[in-house]
Amino acid sequence: MRVMVIYSSQSKKFDSLAEVMYATLQSKGHQVEKIKVERAGRIPSLFAYDLVFVGSPVEGFWGGKFSEELSNFIGKCVGFEGKKSAVFVYPKTFGTGKAMKRIMHRLEEKGSIVIDFRSIKNKSEARAFAEKLGRKRTR
Repeated sequence: MRVMVIYSSQSKKFDSLAEVMYATLQSKGHQVEKIKVERAGRIPSLFAYDLVFVGSPVEGFWGGKFSEELSNFIGKCVGFEGKKSAVFVYPKTFGTGKAMKRIMHRLEEKGSIVIDFRSIKNKSEARAFAEKLGRKRTR
């Protein structure tokens, strides 16, 4: 399966969660690419991928928001139409569910089908989420 991991992060903690998901999927034999939107030099075409993971830490004083850079990046991507996706966030005390819903809504606006979502606090949760979706058949 071809998998893309797209995420936004200003912290090494969230970077490490995305890296664990990337490495876990690779270890299961999947072809995986990873893009941190703050460092992205190009906007990818997602047509070739079977599954796209999209993640961000929950932002805002009361939570409920996600990275504006990620929202803009999603808006510029092509190939989300009919593409299966999974959302992951690093939680805050308040607003975690609302932030996930906002990311899912943004993906659905682009025509993506969100098949799963998760609040991930540590590496073991990141590994478990990647393993779960790495086992699913996407076609």
